[in-house]
Amino acid sequence: MQESFPKPQSPEKKSKEEALAAYRILVERGFTSPDVLDSDDPDVAKANTLFEKWQTGLGDDARSNFEKTKFYVDAGFTDPSYLGDVLGWLYQDAADLEKDAGNPELVQLRKEYADEMRKIRKMLGQP
Repeated sequence: MQESFPKPQSPEKKSKEEALAAYRILVERGFTSPDVLDSDDPDVAKANTLFEKWQTGLGDDARSNFEKTKFYVDAGFTDPSYLGDVLGWLYQDAADLEKDAGNPELVQLRKEYADEMRKIRKMLGQP
């Protein structure tokens, strides 16, 4: 009988999930924007450390930038002003991406940008 074992997560994925979980605790405490977090709060300090750990494992490419830009939205922050800022950053970054239909990774990334922008517009009650 062949046993099935769960596939181990990459270090970057594991550290991202840990950082997201730490920030979700702050969201559950009522914070709606990462801009108002007090770095003296032990939970905030822990979350920031985990975020920095995850971020150092990323590259300096378009995919990494996208992941960093949407991170706090993925963590659950919902402040309309903050979401508006993120939406603006996503629009700018998407406009800066090359339009190379022959590059499937780039095509996929452009689709993910569009999906994320739609998601945030919906959160903001925009069409």
